[in-house]
Amino acid sequence: MHMRKVAVALATGALTAFYALLSLLSTHQRIVCISRQSDSAPVDFQLIKEYCERRDPPWGVVILARQLRNPATYLIEMIRQVYYIATSRAVVLDSYCIVVGLLHDRIHVPVIQIWHSLGNMKRFGYTAFGTDEGHSEATAHLMHMHEGYDAIATSSLSFADEFAAAFNAEPAKLFEAPLPRVDLLLDEAHRTRQRKAILAAYPQLRGRETIVYCPTFRKQPAANEAEASAALIDAVDFDRFNFVYKPHPVSKQVIDDPRVVTIPSGQLDALFVADAIISDYSTVIYEAGLLGVPVYLYAYDWATYREKRGLTIDFENDVPALFTDDPHAIIKSIENKEFDAEAYRVFENANVTLPENASCTKTICETIIHAASSRAKAPRR
Repeated sequence: MHMRKVAVALATGALTAFYALLSLLSTHQRIVCISRQSDSAPVDFQLIKEYCERRDPPWGVVILARQLRNPATYLIEMIRQVYYIATSRAVVLDSYCIVVGLLHDRIHVPVIQIWHSLGNMKRFGYTAFGTDEGHSEATAHLMHMHEGYDAIATSSLSFADEFAAAFNAEPAKLFEAPLPRVDLLLDEAHRTRQRKAILAAYPQLRGRETIVYCPTFRKQPAANEAEASAALIDAVDFDRFNFVYKPHPVSKQVIDDPRVVTIPSGQLDALFVADAIISDYSTVIYEAGLLGVPVYLYAYDWATYREKRGLTIDFENDVPALFTDDPHAIIKSIENKEFDAEAYRVFENANVTLPENASCTKTICETIIHAASSRAKAPRR
């Protein structure tokens, strides 16, 4: 631990000196969006960029998206991040950013966190200490995890206390604004385009209803993961249904079955072709609710998962959807269209509060621009 502290101190010193030097450069009317979720621009950032660049007056947006796979090569990405943070007028994150954490009290412009998940479901950040899926408290404090934020977007203030606790932040920093991608889920024209594009790319899906299976990411896969997915697939009547697997962007789970169509995250979102969605403990259930698609929860590892991962809702009682480890019960419910849409709508509304007079994208973008347009923050020492 001592060596780690020394390494972090040296890295912080180097980043601080580099940031101070770059801060002498002129700033641009620009927002930099930084993500570690994937190597391609997250759709939320793409929507922010499109809105800001067509706005009058326009704002430039630079998107830096890179997963941390190799610390040595990621150092180059961190240098790019420092440059754009120093020369932009606002910083937007959708996950923890090492550079922002280490420079937390030195960054002169607003930093806005728009966390990548919808709704309230799992403990993360500072509320996940001590769980198998969370970080250690010592590491979090050493890396200044989630420090330095000026504002934090949440899809509903109904769970403000839990959300603020996850970021170790004052609830006053939270503002209610669902993620920009919610606009796409609600846009009938976009939904139609996506469905047509998916059917064009995967013509074998035509003619039958489609079940989409999208399990959550597990840092430590369940021992019965492969067995459970095979049992679920075997329960499907393939004369009546297609079965599509939508893997989590960072999951390594592969379903190798010729009857299954895998549609990875990217330009095509499998949710738009779904007639029924099977998930488990994933915030995709909120996206499904916005689409009005029935949801079924396949809890094949519930006994172990709830011990490994701190949760903020009671899946068995709070979510008005079938919750079971029995794949046959799930498929039977799908076949019989057993789903309480009205009860699910109430649950959805408690987790995603739509803005009344603007799109979700506009709400977030105007909050960012307002913060960036205000007088630049004085350096904090």
